[in-house]
Amino acid sequence: MKLLLHTDQEHEIYSLSEIDFMEAPVSIMPSQEHRLLIVVSGNFRLDLGEETLTAIEEQCFYIRPGGNIVLNRQDHEPFAVYMFSFHVIKVQDVNVWFDTSPAFDGTTLRSDRSYSSVHTIIQDMIRQRPYINKAESNAYQPMFHMLMLSLSEQNTKAPSLENARDAVKRTLIYLQEHYAEKIKVQELSDLSGVSLWQYNELFRSLTDKTPIEYLTEIRLNRAKELLLQTEEPIESIAHQVGFNDHYYFVRRFRQKNGLPPREYAAMYKQSDRERDILFRDSTGRVIDLPKAKSRIVYLDRNTVSDLLALDLFPVGSPKSPSSNFIHIDSLQNTTEISFPPKPEEIRKLKPDLILVANYYGISLDEMNTIAPTIVLDREQTLDSRLRTLGQIFGKEHEAERWLIRYDAMAEYMWNLCKDAFVPGESASVLVYGDDGRLYVMASHGLPNTLYHANGFRPPLEVATLIEQGEAFISIEERDLERYMGDRIFIISATRDGDVDTPTSYMCERSWMESPYWRDLPAVCNGKVSHVGQQWNMEGALERMHVLHALPELLRNPTMITRDDKRI
Repeated sequence: MKLLLHTDQEHEIYSLSEIDFMEAPVSIMPSQEHRLLIVVSGNFRLDLGEETLTAIEEQCFYIRPGGNIVLNRQDHEPFAVYMFSFHVIKVQDVNVWFDTSPAFDGTTLRSDRSYSSVHTIIQDMIRQRPYINKAESNAYQPMFHMLMLSLSEQNTKAPSLENARDAVKRTLIYLQEHYAEKIKVQELSDLSGVSLWQYNELFRSLTDKTPIEYLTEIRLNRAKELLLQTEEPIESIAHQVGFNDHYYFVRRFRQKNGLPPREYAAMYKQSDRERDILFRDSTGRVIDLPKAKSRIVYLDRNTVSDLLALDLFPVGSPKSPSSNFIHIDSLQNTTEISFPPKPEEIRKLKPDLILVANYYGISLDEMNTIAPTIVLDREQTLDSRLRTLGQIFGKEHEAERWLIRYDAMAEYMWNLCKDAFVPGESASVLVYGDDGRLYVMASHGLPNTLYHANGFRPPLEVATLIEQGEAFISIEERDLERYMGDRIFIISATRDGDVDTPTSYMCERSWMESPYWRDLPAVCNGKVSHVGQQWNMEGALERMHVLHALPELLRNPTMITRDDKRI
């Protein structure tokens, strides 16, 4: 086995040239060498020209080339200090040079794990005094190099765990898009800016796989798609998905799928020719999915953008309430359907497949006479909804890739927002319904964005509702204190002062006069935000849009003060 170094990258070598022992005040002239001061005992005042520091036992100080050093007693205390003088040598490819740029960002170094190593070197030096031969001197070089590596590791700012997870998640997207290329784990680690050992740990915690296992799975899944969708040779498919050795590809494919690629393609292509694919919908009905599914009618106003996220474009759908919130050019050729829909207007569209997420007022039997009709589970999470659509339309790969992008974007946006709220703050989402009642949102709508690992936490009562699988519940004014958090987001008929339904808005203002409302901490502290109804939408594109708008909302909210004045 060969161990190859990246010779095109810079490597540092620390070359120890001299060790001095000092017990008395001294002024040391500037030098082109780097210097490391190790305090063995006592304390003293260290004057570096630009700053003066108090040095105490077991501290380490770094002085860059050209820096002045003055050691003075403090309160007549004795002290002992070693000074290591060294060069930093850079090597890249065939080029070698002395580097006089600062080796550390600061002067005072952390040395929690290094002092024992320093002490070992010092003790070895003492035993060899007053003379050290060349062989013994050379023996100290690797010891000093390890010491410097330890100090470098402790004094390099590592990314936070949250930022590291975000960085590793971005490499998942990279793998989804570059799976056909030759990729090494070290390259992924470098891309993320996370050390190799931490990268591997975080990757496994996120995917339950090693990076190589994850990459291989992507390649094999893509190979299955190509086998069923094309007539290309096995060797060509292997190379297209990133396997340079098609024999190795065949072996791994068989391990995962139980059949070699040719037999897999023959069996499943024959299966597709013989019958339609069966799908069991949320009502338990088994539906024969037609092979042609390009003309889709989607009967739900709130989640139609799930289709668009997978590049599926319905020929008919009810108008989405979020059409003014996000611009969906892809729906320009979609016929607007009334809701509840009239069978005759759907029949005119000649659909191949009808998807129903909300079948209130819809006759499923009549819909089935027009086209196969699938009832989707409207209580599913975004992840489950996209994966279900991926299963129906053979777009499992696209669904997973979109969800990875969404998770990575959520991590990124919440990191942008970390200075806009207090860590640990709770938040609640309140809706005034068309029926005149108050609703607190739990596992549906805006809370799915707000209750993020790096975001707000739900109040205890809301957390209980989420655990119970409740999308929302109706509450009375007297229950507000139990369900409201440190911040309140009101899903309102108004946004930026634009009153869409004046009667509804006046009703909202009426319950805001209640002492149950006015005495809430969030109201007293001016932490109430009004947002439009579109912010509570569950569609994939709406959810992504809310993420993008989140920093602006948290930094410049439309607030309601205790006196109900907008600021």
